[in-house]
Amino acid sequence: MQKRRLEQINSLLREEIGAILVEENADPILAALTVTEVRVSADLSTARVYVMVRRLNDTGEVVAFEEKNLAHAQEVVQKLIGPRIRLKKTPHLHFMVDDSEEQAERIESLLNQVRDDWENHAERDPEHR
Repeated sequence: MQKRRLEQINSLLREEIGAILVEENADPILAALTVTEVRVSADLSTARVYVMVRRLNDTGEVVAFEEKNLAHAQEVVQKLIGPRIRLKKTPHLHFMVDDSEEQAERIESLLNQVRDDWENHAERDPEHR
């Protein structure tokens, strides 16, 4: 299948799944998710749906999202997506937590720490600039 067609299907699925999550906001599990990316297989049989969890507790900290919650969301969305898309066969959805933002923040933090250490070292030892 052409790469462009796969990209179109990825985009369609991402938009429709996102719309379902917004429309089903009475379900706190679905309301806690945001779709970041969808990758459908070349044969259109499966699709990996990457989601970010934005569920916070009273103090503003992110609440752990259990595997059973992800399975629940996957099951609900799988049932609702079929009638919304025009494909011969609806891909089987596999929800996965997208932690790329957390990884990026950690890398940025480490780089900042290295930069600060380097600057502190340069201030103490001007010959090594």
